[in-house]
Amino acid sequence: MDLKGFLKSLPGFENFSARDLDTLAAVMQVRLYPKGHQFIAQGNQGQALFIIMEGAVMLTRADERTGRKQERELRAGETFGLLSLIDNLPAAATCSAIEAVSAVSLPRIEFSELFDAAPRVGHHLLYMVAIQLARDLQDRNMSLRSLLRQEAHAKTMTMRAYNPSAP
Repeated sequence: MDLKGFLKSLPGFENFSARDLDTLAAVMQVRLYPKGHQFIAQGNQGQALFIIMEGAVMLTRADERTGRKQERELRAGETFGLLSLIDNLPAAATCSAIEAVSAVSLPRIEFSELFDAAPRVGHHLLYMVAIQLARDLQDRNMSLRSLLRQEAHAKTMTMRAYNPSAP
């Protein structure tokens, strides 16, 4: 499948015109990455948005407060590195190939140029970034709430240890 056909098959791009898809495909790069390739490291600024064409990528997010890791396997048609399109934002997760991966990338510089060449595409990608930021914020809020509950429980248990008649 050619790049334009692949993009057209994705839910986020199916309503774009042929011209918009041509413009987007012209600024994207298709490459093959070996197993073990690290696309993005958590905490570092990424350089591009990626869409998997074939293969699998492991997304690993480590919570710096609790040390817990969340992992999710990404497959063909899935996107990662959205926050890389915004200057100076650290990556929320590490993304590494768990097998050979064919992926299309959109570097940050080319993303900026899309607003002149295909504003509708550029705005749609910004919308996708906003959704990702909202999801990350929800995840962080849930993590913080869980941590606060654990601390409150620990405090209650400590108080009971020192004062067994406390509620």
